[in-house]
Amino acid sequence: MTSIEPHGAGKTLIVRSHVTPWGFLVALPLAFAFAYVGALTLDAPIVPPRIEGIGDLPFWLFSAILLAFALLLFLIGIAELAAYLKPAVQVVIDDQRLTTWGVMGARQFIWNDILAARVDDGQLVLRARGRKAGKQREARLHFSRLQIDPKELLAQILVRRPDIAFDQRPT
Repeated sequence: MTSIEPHGAGKTLIVRSHVTPWGFLVALPLAFAFAYVGALTLDAPIVPPRIEGIGDLPFWLFSAILLAFALLLFLIGIAELAAYLKPAVQVVIDDQRLTTWGVMGARQFIWNDILAARVDDGQLVLRARGRKAGKQREARLHFSRLQIDPKELLAQILVRRPDIAFDQRPT
């Protein structure tokens, strides 16, 4: 856990993702099992399953489906392993802004633009002014995916913006 004092304005807080090892511990052995069975069906005259409406499925097509699924599981397992070995930066809090990273890249929120924050179902929801007049934008930070105690993250936000509307709903 990262520990930064709530009165630590002026310090930069970098929060990384927290990934459990279950993703690659399950996906990689399953990938090898599917690859093994797919390779066996290429060599052995194993009767593939009969699918209604299609008829008899050729051996090579059944094997190709198994091998493709094995490849997909292998890639998922490797991605999970990489995320476990090198956690990604999820949130950076400094005196000028709060920056979050997600699938669509970085989202920056200048402290003056943040209108409200609330804790809802294990996640922090930030509401801020949008780039266009009258528009608002939102960011969600799932506490279970962060390597920090949620109270510390909330304390850092409230140190920099003690005047924002903060609502904590029961989880």
